[in-house]
Amino acid sequence: MGDAWLRRIVMAAIVLLVLHAVGAWVYAALGVGAAVASAVLIAAVSMFSARMAGRGSNAWFVVPTLLFTVLPLAARLWNLFAVEQSGWTRMVEFTPFLVGFAGPVALLLITYVALGTKKRTPGGVLSD
Repeated sequence: MGDAWLRRIVMAAIVLLVLHAVGAWVYAALGVGAAVASAVLIAAVSMFSARMAGRGSNAWFVVPTLLFTVLPLAARLWNLFAVEQSGWTRMVEFTPFLVGFAGPVALLLITYVALGTKKRTPGGVLSD
């Protein structure tokens, strides 16, 4: 499997993670209609971004993905700090979100960018 296919698979995984996190957040805050609209918006932006990123610049995909990652992250933090509770409780409630969404998206984005780097050797190792 070539780097182009691996990039597409990584991109699809990122989009699915973002779609789930933003959809769940919007559903909880605004209901079903808004969640469906946000899913359509994310899909459209992701397809446009992927198409533009395929033309040479990773920023077309990375920047919208970071934006769609920061929004649910900020909303989650806002909810945690809106309620008075101990720091330990906040950390326990935030860790699954961090481990299940923000961390995987960050790792997949790093992989996506590395797969698009022209400095890769045939064995898959980055060269200087």
